[in-house]
Amino acid sequence: MERERPRLLAWMSKRIDAEEAEDALQDIVVKTLVNLDALEGVRDVTAWIWRSARNAVIDRWRRRSRRREDDGADSFDSIVDGRFAAVEDAYEAEALLGELADAIRDLPDEQREVVVAQCLRGETFQSLSDRTGISVDTLAARKRYALARLRRSLGDSGWDGN
Repeated sequence: MERERPRLLAWMSKRIDAEEAEDALQDIVVKTLVNLDALEGVRDVTAWIWRSARNAVIDRWRRRSRRREDDGADSFDSIVDGRFAAVEDAYEAEALLGELADAIRDLPDEQREVVVAQCLRGETFQSLSDRTGISVDTLAARKRYALARLRRSLGDSGWDGN
């Protein structure tokens, strides 16, 4: 690890943020130490470490890509914020919240669970995945479907999000 560390960091830092690279490398060190017994059968530990670094970089790219998707035009906040920005009184805000609550309640159970956990409670996909045993990719897909359904549902009731 000591011998490969400078090269690993340089390689990873070209592909992801230097701080992320340092964190990822620390994760690899921990993973390596935890799995020392399992590495006994590995012929080339250096290759295994480099493969771990490559996988860590790819994981970070995927997370970044998911975050960009979540920050896009179909994010929960973009659906809600534009409409609430135009609210002039508490009565109108209460009515809008009621419509939003109804639309969320009408979502299929698995989509509603993701929206409530992720958008309202602020839970991460990873923690939701750990809690439910459902993959992060499946949860992200459910969220996309839920947001599209919310946008349609709220649009049908005259709530265009703008």
